[in-house]
Amino acid sequence: MAPRAMNESAHPNASAEGGVQLGRIVALSRPHVRGILYCLALIMAATAIQLLMPMGIQQLFDRALVGREIGTIHLLALGLLGILIVRSLLSYAGQFRLQAIGDIIIADLRARLFEHLHTLGLDYHHRQRIGDLLSRLSNDVGSVRHIVANLPVFVAINCFQCIGATAVMLSMNWRLGLVVLTMAPMATVLSRIYGPIFERLSTRIQDELARSTTIAQESLSGIEVVSTYARAPYEAQRYRGGVQRYLEVVLTMRRTDALYSALTVFVTTFATIVVFWYGGLQVVAGALSAGSLVAFLLYSLNITQSVASLSQHYSALKQAAGASRRVFELLDVRPDINDRPGAVALACERATVRFVGVGFAYRPDAPVLTDIHLEARPGETVALVGHSGAGKSTLVKLIPRLYEVGAGAIEIDGRDIREYTVESLRQAISVVSQDVFLFGASVRDNIRYGRLDASDEEVEAAARAANAHEFIVRMSAGYDTQVGERGLQLSGGQRQRLSIARALLKDAPILLLDEATSAIDNESEALIQSAIDRLKARRTTFVIAHRLATVRNAHQILVMAGGRIVQRPGYEEFIARSAGQAPQAQHPGAVYLAGEAGANAEPAFVERGA
Repeated sequence: MAPRAMNESAHPNASAEGGVQLGRIVALSRPHVRGILYCLALIMAATAIQLLMPMGIQQLFDRALVGREIGTIHLLALGLLGILIVRSLLSYAGQFRLQAIGDIIIADLRARLFEHLHTLGLDYHHRQRIGDLLSRLSNDVGSVRHIVANLPVFVAINCFQCIGATAVMLSMNWRLGLVVLTMAPMATVLSRIYGPIFERLSTRIQDELARSTTIAQESLSGIEVVSTYARAPYEAQRYRGGVQRYLEVVLTMRRTDALYSALTVFVTTFATIVVFWYGGLQVVAGALSAGSLVAFLLYSLNITQSVASLSQHYSALKQAAGASRRVFELLDVRPDINDRPGAVALACERATVRFVGVGFAYRPDAPVLTDIHLEARPGETVALVGHSGAGKSTLVKLIPRLYEVGAGAIEIDGRDIREYTVESLRQAISVVSQDVFLFGASVRDNIRYGRLDASDEEVEAAARAANAHEFIVRMSAGYDTQVGERGLQLSGGQRQRLSIARALLKDAPILLLDEATSAIDNESEALIQSAIDRLKARRTTFVIAHRLATVRNAHQILVMAGGRIVQRPGYEEFIARSAGQAPQAQHPGAVYLAGEAGANAEPAFVERGA
């Protein structure tokens, strides 16, 4: 699958697309609709009470102040204070609960996005940059929160306040009410003009932020290479350039937002001035009392402030919609590898693996594997040898469906692996690779990753079988020692033994080995090789072989070149031909190099650099 480009920032149909994004965000709130409606009811009740304030002030002016009724002044003031307290309590209860619901929705969206990323195939992840994905997971999802948590509050308050104040004003003096209402469309026009601009700029901001995050992530992940090549100034300049591009777009957004806010305030304040002017004439003419004019001004301010607030939140809405587009673009990427309808769980203690005419290509015009036929029975080890790029690693990655077979089929116990659920298939496979990945957690947690419900005793037993227990107990905190990011505080041999312990603990019937002893010292090699021998017992094993020691124990030796199996020599034939071609062939450090694919393909050994 070729997903849509994820960094595009210009969308000709931004308004329509923004509406679609808003609808999808609103859909996230459906499970919480009752709670949201309850919160909005509290908030609107608080707003309704707020609308009583100008009426109380009108009474204060027309009755208490004019008539000099001191007792009435005290009562009105206490009444207004009571109204304020009730309004504040209702507003607090409604807004707090609504904000909490918003946080719950966003946390769920972030977790859902994270889970979705793990359903996408390796080919997708190899095309993406981790920094961009992390930016979408953190920054972009966080931007969506405004729509979920804040927008309902402000829309409810401002709309209800606008409608309520308008109704009261029209009942008090319909002419003056109409003067106020004629100003509202001006703010709406501004919103229509600036909305698409905010959305485009918001998307650009998130894109630039993702790019700078990617630069930082790559640089820090490769800190050893950066330091070795003395490229710290170059990396700092590269990151500073990314931050500067981000800053330029942010400043453009700030400038646009400030101009929009200034215009909105001008329109709303102008409306207040017009009310004061026309209302003053009404008071002078005796058609309106002074208290009514004050109440009218307060209601007018309610309306103009509500319109201004709605306009500003419309701006924020468009900015959040721009960020949400990047979130939903990612959620819309469909995984290439899914469970088929009717897929069954794979449950077996031993497994026969068969390749039947398997072909595979990353791109249609560049086949990587062609017409692969082989069968591996329980307890057998299949050694794959050949040049780098011959297709060995790709072949073993097809077994757990990290990539999907292009032609033919891979069968386990006589059934196409695509008929099994992906999770159960992968649960039946253990992998030990050259490039060991350890999490920045304890030794115990890294081993237990093989089987999460394993007891401490089982973890220790797996470590003993992997010849890892001795070095673990010598560490500062034993099994609770933190290994650091990617386990870089450990030696290569130690990391390999933890990886083998993890695979032993998983106890899967199929084992995939990317030669685990190709880049370590002889002492570590002996310990790891004995651990691997224990690991392979009773399992169906595929091993990418770089050393004769691995080939010596194999039941089948498959020589690969150009994505094909070009030879299937027995061990004696393999050694005899190798010995005839290179005097040092039987040295434990020899590396097998397959010739070019074809009828005349001949194997050759060269000794690994000593």
